Amino acid sequence: MGKRIFVIAISCLGIFFILYFFTFRSSEPTHLAIPTTSLEESICKKVTEQFGDCQRILMFDARSNLVFIESSSGIIPVLTNQEFTDFKKFIYPIMDFQEFNEEKVERGPINWRADNHVQEDFSIIYGFAEDGAKTIVINSEGNIQPNRFLVRDNLWVWYAIFKNDVQLPVDVTVYDGDGQIIYGEKAGE
Repeated sequence: MGKRIFVIAISCLGIFFILYFFTFRSSEPTHLAIPTTSLEESICKKVTEQFGDCQRILMFDARSNLVFIESSSGIIPVLTNQEFTDFKKFIYPIMDFQEFNEEKVERGPINWRADNHVQEDFSIIYGFAEDGAKTIVINSEGNIQPNRFLVRDNLWVWYAIFKNDVQLPVDVTVYDGDGQIIYGEKAGE
């Protein structure tokens, strides 16, 4: 007798579940938003509207949701959403090729820019360095080694993300390929 009641109870629950599923389920199909353009195309369109041209996307950084774009005048960092499906904002100032070449004597091997509070708990320091700078340590920010990627022969972009504000000028030590200091306090800067 106990088994029969158990089987009837399970059957009733099963029927109830099936009725509930089919009754309360939406009759309209779910529409997925499929973008009509790729992220690269949409970001390049915004870059072209703002800066005149967009040559190519150099790098996507999945950890920080950054995209670095090359235009004829320089490199433009762009913040995207976590899925890399939507543009959020440009990060200023852009890295200008001509400015980097003109200030070579004054600046040393690297030229930094910073944008504090790109969004909550997100600040960035970024800049150009020539090929001679093989390793960079940002001493004033806890001895952080920034990320880097190649733009073209002899020109690299270095960048690091922080939760706190970055104060310029930063104290850095720059090493060449042999591990010798070429810029920084120990090199007699």
